[in-house]
Amino acid sequence: MTGPPGIRRNIDSLSPEELADYEHALKKLQEISQNDPESIDGYTYFEQLHDGDKGPCEHANDTFLPWHRAHLFLFEEALRRSDAPRTANVTLPYWDWSALPSGKRYPKAFENSDSILFSAFRIDTEICRTTAAEQCERLPFPRKYLENEILNKASWSTSDAQQSRLSFGGYAGGQSDCSSPFGQGFGALEQPAHNTMHDEYVGGDMADPSAAALDPIFFSFHCYIDLLWSQWQGEFETDTDLDAQLCGLFKDREHLPENRFRVSDTLNPETQLGYVYEYVPGEAAPAPRDVQTEPLFATHPAIDFVASARKQPELVRTVDTTIPGPDFEGAQLLFTDVNVAAPFSYGADIYLTPADEELDPNDRGFRERYLADMLYFWKAHRHHGGHGGHTLDLTVDVGRALNSLAKTHAGEQWRLSVALTSSDSGRPPHRNGERDQAHFEAVAPEAADRAETMDFGDLTLNVY
Repeated sequence: MTGPPGIRRNIDSLSPEELADYEHALKKLQEISQNDPESIDGYTYFEQLHDGDKGPCEHANDTFLPWHRAHLFLFEEALRRSDAPRTANVTLPYWDWSALPSGKRYPKAFENSDSILFSAFRIDTEICRTTAAEQCERLPFPRKYLENEILNKASWSTSDAQQSRLSFGGYAGGQSDCSSPFGQGFGALEQPAHNTMHDEYVGGDMADPSAAALDPIFFSFHCYIDLLWSQWQGEFETDTDLDAQLCGLFKDREHLPENRFRVSDTLNPETQLGYVYEYVPGEAAPAPRDVQTEPLFATHPAIDFVASARKQPELVRTVDTTIPGPDFEGAQLLFTDVNVAAPFSYGADIYLTPADEELDPNDRGFRERYLADMLYFWKAHRHHGGHGGHTLDLTVDVGRALNSLAKTHAGEQWRLSVALTSSDSGRPPHRNGERDQAHFEAVAPEAADRAETMDFGDLTLNVY
């Protein structure tokens, strides 16, 4: 790259002029697509690269992060070309979703109904604004959680798909044939943070992979994910197949397979792609209100964003255990044959309770005390074999929760319950008011069908 690197900033840190230039560039890309829907310079092209007609995005592999980094880079380059010289220095702004939002639920720029950044289909519940009379609700993935549970994962990937969530990047190997809706295993950043934020926090177009990039917030949301990877790279090594090609993404405008981005093209954003991040920690959320009982272990912070908090779970699976003594080494909960190709999103919320405690996930106090962890399965890809019955085996580390209980509750009978709950926060990608929404609801699977689809093989707890 020539010249100084571009600086990607928090969207709340942009000057009015910088924000206006970014919005102007987005409008220009949309105008290009309106005049020529097939143009590789238009917004539609880049939206369709993300699991649309132009190419499959990559998930549940250690190519997830390199693919999206290259996608953002190509989109940023198009923004700069859109109306130079005004747009020549535009950079993608990130949304720090681990800090309190400047608006009600999102950065203010995305809540301005007069802006191209606005979408009426997002979840718009007022949450996370502190006033003198009211404390903020808990964020699903505050910065402290990201640092303690994700950014500290020293391993980039693993060849053991069951252990993929214990690594930062996910299952090693990529999607060599570019045809599968998912790879073999999610990394710690993708599952549950990426998946949950797409659907349970933002919703609307973002709840569907084939429509997600229709919402401009997609690019700022993924920009922060890329920032997190960049920060992780400051401590650890991206140890993977550097020659792995990234599906559908090309380094130049000649769309030939040999020009496709490889993982090795994405490892140094400053020298290879020409940008750096300016990161200033955002405002942390205060302690959650109405805590009825101090939890016995460190519960998951997403107590207000799990699917089972909103509606009755379609299916609950359980496994009983005896709390081990303090000398145990670890504990892993194994899910086999988890269906990740459902035509809807769903959560698998994991509660750790005394054996005689009634499961009551609709009660906030219950979730505050007993939510041990969560998994979130984003709606299956519409294209490239998206509903092909793809399954994964996944491991969840519950050793930290049991370690806390082992100090005071050793020998007691407790129960791990997995509440499987479908999400209805998505909208049809090609909408036309109420007619399309009615169609969306009409074709949505019935509750019984969802329960059958969400089911998995075995649930096993291994304490060692």
